[in-house]
Amino acid sequence: MNTRIYTSINELSDELETPITKILHGADTKPKGITGFDGFIDTFIRMEQPSTMAELGPKITAAAGIAASYPVQHNGDKFGGNGPLLTSALHGIYDGQIDLTYIGAMGRDTILPIFEDALSAKTTRLYSLAEPAHSDCLEFDDGKVMLSDMRSCADITWERLIETVGADALDQLLSNCDFIGAVNWGKLPHVGKIWSQLAGRLQQLGIRKKQLPFFMDLAEFEQRPREDMNRLLEELPAITTQCHTILSFNLKEAWQMGAYFGGEYSGQKSPQAVAELAGFLRKHIDVDRIIIHPNDGAACASKQGIVYIPGPVVKKPLISTGAGDNFGAGCLSGTLLGLDDIGILLCGVCSSGYFVRTGASPTFAQIGSLIKRWQSNELPERL
Repeated sequence: MNTRIYTSINELSDELETPITKILHGADTKPKGITGFDGFIDTFIRMEQPSTMAELGPKITAAAGIAASYPVQHNGDKFGGNGPLLTSALHGIYDGQIDLTYIGAMGRDTILPIFEDALSAKTTRLYSLAEPAHSDCLEFDDGKVMLSDMRSCADITWERLIETVGADALDQLLSNCDFIGAVNWGKLPHVGKIWSQLAGRLQQLGIRKKQLPFFMDLAEFEQRPREDMNRLLEELPAITTQCHTILSFNLKEAWQMGAYFGGEYSGQKSPQAVAELAGFLRKHIDVDRIIIHPNDGAACASKQGIVYIPGPVVKKPLISTGAGDNFGAGCLSGTLLGLDDIGILLCGVCSSGYFVRTGASPTFAQIGSLIKRWQSNELPERL
């Protein structure tokens, strides 16, 4: 399989003109999509000293059996979950010119104010299936640790979705749908059936095969038993037959998935290793595109081959929670624009790169501008 490795923006120069032009032009039509299916309330806690995970780990080990105390900043509660954050990022990229239906966990009987305030103006419809889960997010200079109470995630089921949305209303949504963004399989024990049923209903409705992008992000799945993974891999071929499937991993998740298939990639971070892992996973998983996004770049394996590109790295992110969801929104948006693998990855890394510098999701125009500044070596730590 053809493999292309780009390790700097300068090496990419000959590949940038077409994606930049398409990204700056943006969408000609207002796409309609369904996103889901989780929902979290995130409490943000910024670690002060030590400020990195690398420094904190040994200190916790040394304090085992005794006690430890560290200064932090409590930065309040925000709406969260991969689905709500992906939805918000898509709204930002399209500068509001997108029709989004969000189905997730925002309150059992009524949508909680924190989600109403965050999503009602960014979506056309909101359907809530369950109470949100809750996460305490410890933010460090070099990453984050999520401490999550996920008991309500088990309430997110296909049966509950039909009860809440209604079969006829769902079919109407699917009949007019341009894409599906389905994320956080790792924390939703019954969501695999939702994914499969949506693809099955698209087929029953006569939607042309491979017309609709189906973006999937497993998120952290190390707690899921092997039999759950087996079931997911058995369900993916039918989804791929109907939809254009994109399966996205961060690097840790990709290592874990590689190990599932017997690959020995854990700890390997070089562009060559990440690209090789993307190709390895695509050989074993029946999807159209495998995407892997470490913090400093991204790789994609598809029928076009394997490609790795760098990212516009920032030394000290303003915010890290949500960066992966902005990356996913960028990749999905690039797919909807008809970009090739390089263009899709550029949309992803630059959407994420803008977000970690500003705390806001970029528009297509801002993604294009960031690429140009990056290409000119004029990209600052803050925008």
